[in-house]
Amino acid sequence: HESLNRPLLLLGGERTWMIVLGMLCGVFCFVLMHWWSFGLGIVLWFAGRAPLVRAAKADPQLSKTARRFLKYKAFYPAAATPFAGLKEKV
Repeated sequence: HESLNRPLLLLGGERTWMIVLGMLCGVFCFVLMHWWSFGLGIVLWFAGRAPLVRAAKADPQLSKTARRFLKYKAFYPAAATPFAGLKEKV
């Protein structure tokens, strides 16, 4: 069934990053309890949600894909050489 293959999104964005954004905005709005922090939390929510939704439309698993991409070397020579070196794990 199609629902088994769809990625798990929250409000149109990748689930993990939307939860992080919601927690951050919640801290600004409800924990700091200043008029400016409430406004900053609302602005941060709308400013942060739009790029997360756009990124999820491009690739629903962007954070996992990007993390794996960063492990790759910039250049792989055509032949094996002892001078290639190994890239450290992040």
